[in-house]
Amino acid sequence: MKKAKMDAASKFRSMQADSRVLKLYRPKIVKSIQESIHEGFEGRWAGGQSDPVSFIESLDDWIFLDLNWVETDVVPCFPPDYEIYSLYIKRYHKELDGLFNRIKAENPPPTVLLAMHGWVKSYKKKMKELDVPEELLEPPLMGGKEQSLIEDYARLIVSKLDEWTANLMKDELSDFSSRNQAPNQDNDGLYEMQGAIIFWQIINEQVDAATESGQGAILARIVMESVRVIKQTQEQWSKLIDSEFKKNVEGKPEDIAPGLAEYLAALANDQIKCADYAEALSARLEPMVFEKYKVVISEQLNDAIDGYLDVAKKCTQTIIDLMFHDLRPATKQLFQVTWYDGIMPQIVETLRDYMGDYQSTLNPTLLDLLIEDLLDTFLITYLTALSKSSKLRMQGSRDKISAPERIKLDVADSFKFFSSLKPAQELEAYFDIIELILDMLTASKSLAFLSFTQFADRHGPNLPFVEALLRARDDLDRSSVNEIMESIKRKVRENNLGDRKFLFFIFWCAQLGAFSPFSRRMSGQLLHVTDPFLLAPQPTIMKKINVSSGLSRFLPL
Repeated sequence: MKKAKMDAASKFRSMQADSRVLKLYRPKIVKSIQESIHEGFEGRWAGGQSDPVSFIESLDDWIFLDLNWVETDVVPCFPPDYEIYSLYIKRYHKELDGLFNRIKAENPPPTVLLAMHGWVKSYKKKMKELDVPEELLEPPLMGGKEQSLIEDYARLIVSKLDEWTANLMKDELSDFSSRNQAPNQDNDGLYEMQGAIIFWQIINEQVDAATESGQGAILARIVMESVRVIKQTQEQWSKLIDSEFKKNVEGKPEDIAPGLAEYLAALANDQIKCADYAEALSARLEPMVFEKYKVVISEQLNDAIDGYLDVAKKCTQTIIDLMFHDLRPATKQLFQVTWYDGIMPQIVETLRDYMGDYQSTLNPTLLDLLIEDLLDTFLITYLTALSKSSKLRMQGSRDKISAPERIKLDVADSFKFFSSLKPAQELEAYFDIIELILDMLTASKSLAFLSFTQFADRHGPNLPFVEALLRARDDLDRSSVNEIMESIKRKVRENNLGDRKFLFFIFWCAQLGAFSPFSRRMSGQLLHVTDPFLLAPQPTIMKKINVSSGLSRFLPL
């Protein structure tokens, strides 16, 4: 009996032991499921961490498939109170949160931040569509601050833009300053530098990535930061142009690197390319964003285009400044004693040498601009020198040419040269100013007033210039000049005549549509005419003539 009781007690204890084992089954299976999910995430991350963006984009390919499999195949294998589906969702969510926090802690590149932000937004939307209770999605991915990813992305882009641009500009500025070899030429034979293409590849890559965020605000911000960097590069180029020009005209010959004009042409061409890139980017982004961001983006890129225009213009003007610096020994002789022997052929040949290079290596739009400015500068230089002349020989002889005859020869030589650059019919409007001045110079005392009237009708009175011109004539004494000027001044007072404001127009081909978007923009900014065939420079070029007063006209040039 005692033995039977002992066997029964033993059996009871065994049953109790077996009961305890059964009671631990649920925690074990839960733990097993959690470990399995963790190992699955770790394994997939180990195989995908070399390309985080692709890994993040692939999450949808298996996470939601896994959850669907759990719902259809796994849940029926467990009692309802196990809540297996909720268990899987909570664990997947926890693994995702941990994984994303790890990725962010590793300071990933901007594209990864953008991919994370986009995926989190999509994930939240899909979970809502699946009616997943919010309490199963705790804590929120990225602490519910996924928008901070965008801020981090923007800050990182700004930092990278500054870094990449600084490195690129360091090389570009060094190449421009050292000029160890001639600039490259593109397939059309135009001078170029390599930085413009590389720089805009960087800009477009960042903008393209920003568009994937689906947020107009972040796209607008990236555009603004890009333009900030663009303006910095434009300022750097502008300062370098000034310093290199100063070094070229003031430095010792042995310290001056050759080829500044060629590099200026290359830089100007690059500015045209960059402006075209900015124009194309603006057109591409316009339909992608709402109106308020469209305005911001458009204004920013227009500002960048204006800056490129300014630098391109600075380049062409500096090329002209280099030309006339080289011509200083010749232009200093204008209307001096040696001028009568003929200095214009030397001036023309120097300009021809320069322009021969640019006709094949400078962007056609910029070449037109260069020709216009060159002609403008030539006339200003010539007329300024004329206004500073202290004495003009009005009567020639067998062995001495008169000033009027020499001026006519100068006009013939220069007109012939410029007619190789632009149509002769257009040039006549430019050289008309010299014809009118020549009429005043050769008019008799009694007819001087009439020639002045014709001049003033076209150019305004410009009394200091007219008086300087008349006083330089050796066939008029002081009293005659005073008498003529008194009648002229009286006429000006009676008719309330005033010098006209300076208006500068550029000639453009009627086929503006054949030009680049930048060309059309440039022409739109500078032209206000209705008939491109009848374009002509306004005669108010006289406003740019610097007339010396008093004894300063007799000082050495």
